[in-house]
Amino acid sequence: MARRELEVGAWGDVSVQRVKGGPSPVVARARFRGFDGKVRKVERWGPSPRGARQALLAELEERKRRGSGGQLTGASTLSEAAEVWLSRIQRLADLGQRSPGTVETYGRQLEGHVLPRIGGLRLRELTTPVVDRFVLDVYQDVGAATARTCRSIVSGALSLAVRQGAIAANPARELERLEGTRAKEPRALTSEEQAKWFMGMTGDQVAVRQDLVDFSAFLLATGLRIGEALAVLWTEVDLDTGALTVTSTLIRVTGQGLLRKTTKSKAGQRALLLPTWCVAMLRRRSEVGVAPDEPIFATVDGRFRDPRNVSRQLADARDRLGFGWVTSHTWRKTMATILDGGGASPRMIADQLGHSRVSMSLDFYLGRRSVDPRVLAALEAVDPRRFTLESGGQSGGSVAQGEGT
Repeated sequence: MARRELEVGAWGDVSVQRVKGGPSPVVARARFRGFDGKVRKVERWGPSPRGARQALLAELEERKRRGSGGQLTGASTLSEAAEVWLSRIQRLADLGQRSPGTVETYGRQLEGHVLPRIGGLRLRELTTPVVDRFVLDVYQDVGAATARTCRSIVSGALSLAVRQGAIAANPARELERLEGTRAKEPRALTSEEQAKWFMGMTGDQVAVRQDLVDFSAFLLATGLRIGEALAVLWTEVDLDTGALTVTSTLIRVTGQGLLRKTTKSKAGQRALLLPTWCVAMLRRRSEVGVAPDEPIFATVDGRFRDPRNVSRQLADARDRLGFGWVTSHTWRKTMATILDGGGASPRMIADQLGHSRVSMSLDFYLGRRSVDPRVLAALEAVDPRRFTLESGGQSGGSVAQGEGT
């Protein structure tokens, strides 16, 4: 009977025998097909049959790992794979290719949900049913957003394992898409609500002391995210031309503090034109004396303000003014709705918001749902009756009656 052909990186049956005069009492041997296609005999010695076998299997696994160019094997645990994967994400963050906030989120969800539930399983044990059950459990216990993040983490670690030859396919790729709760319809501030907000803020001594009046106006004028607005430096504003260059955002990362980093996408790096009333507001702020490298909305000593603190202050002011539904993104939706009502194209609105995809702006940021009179005017212009009237004919109803006679 012919010997079965070995796959690359695989080995045949292990034989164990006692040998006198050897370095140890027992030797274990097996045939191993290397990544050059050649089959070689590999042997390891041990004090007992079990010890020799374990030593040989460890050597064979190591040869397979070295040959595949990876750190992982099928016997590696998900915890080990996730550690290697997360370290690669951290390296990308260090190179500016990933957000430090993303690394922090992955690390938190990895420690909080992935490792406690399936971290001890070996890569070869992570089948599609196992991963599917894990994701559904997180979905049920915690929520859709956390489940999607956990799925991304597991899928990323398993994709790395595939690239390193530890497993043949990524079982997480077969999972169905998780749907979250239906998103609320976008809601923007009406002109009456805007007036109520700014009148209320101006009379709120806490909001005035926290510099929230000008900050709210700046959000309305630009549609920036809070982190982006707080990251703007005076050097990025040209008061003569009314131009603003958006390059960065502020995030807080555990263990690193407050970081100013580039926006999360190329679309986020954009140039905006400011309305004259916003330029006047910024010019007034600059007259108190500011350094070029200071943020335009700074602490009393010229440092960056923490987005989390400002978000909390806005939420407190919102509750005091009776605007419980307003969020930080309401200003972006309001600005987008104003531009839409002014005739701006979806692409123009997406560029203002820093979205690479127009659909994001249309689906989540346009709050207007009223009938646009321009739509009616366009439909009026294609009245089919004009064709029969211009030719001296009758209406469609009269023609039908004539055909029946």
